[in-house]
Amino acid sequence: MNCDSASPYLDAFVDGELDSGVECALEEHLRNCSACQSAVWEIREFRSQFQGIAPRFKAPLQLRARVLSITHRSRVKPSFSMVRHAWIAAAAVLILSTIVVFLASAPDHSNELSKEAAIDYSRSISAQPIVELASADFSVLKPWFSKKVGFAPPAIDLRDYGYELAGGRVALLGKRPVVALMYKRANDVLIIYCWPPQQEPVGYSQRSVSGCRVYIWANSQCNYVLVERSDDPKISQFVDSFQDQTAPVSY
Repeated sequence: MNCDSASPYLDAFVDGELDSGVECALEEHLRNCSACQSAVWEIREFRSQFQGIAPRFKAPLQLRARVLSITHRSRVKPSFSMVRHAWIAAAAVLILSTIVVFLASAPDHSNELSKEAAIDYSRSISAQPIVELASADFSVLKPWFSKKVGFAPPAIDLRDYGYELAGGRVALLGKRPVVALMYKRANDVLIIYCWPPQQEPVGYSQRSVSGCRVYIWANSQCNYVLVERSDDPKISQFVDSFQDQTAPVSY
């Protein structure tokens, strides 16, 4: 698949409407095409902004009055009130049961995100070169990411935890291009994936996936997914402290 054949599918890709064959081919193309990655990001950004400014209308007062008058209307056949209440109670139980079943069967998005990140991590550490832009300087990385995906991550300093920034690349998580920052400590590699918080903000979770430790969290600046294999308890401390940071670290 090339850019010309991929372009017609980008909107449907963002909406999750492609069949599995086309979706897999497009994802493979997006991993290696910064132009189409940027196009996907622009589609998501436009939709996010549109949802934020879309007008909302209140129901007219006449409609409110009409609804209230119906709900407070006296019952014509009081002898059937017990039956009606029974039907209402049964309907409420049925709806509640349906909601419980739906929630129990609903996909765990954080779990899927963790799996995708663990797969990308394993693929990344065996790839050559391991990063697209090798630099420990955020003043170099930020404009490069801004050009690639239209978003620059905050500076994240892990030197107190023994990790040195090695560089970055563009990855694909949750059908979106994201920033991937790579850190090294001796033979250990740690990757932090970042994307804007207005694009499907995430909650906090941590789990083990395929031999990796995966942390997911967010603050006012970013959504984050951190993947490492050393299972260093200090990294858990870092994640806990970084959740509440609101200003970037000077680097």
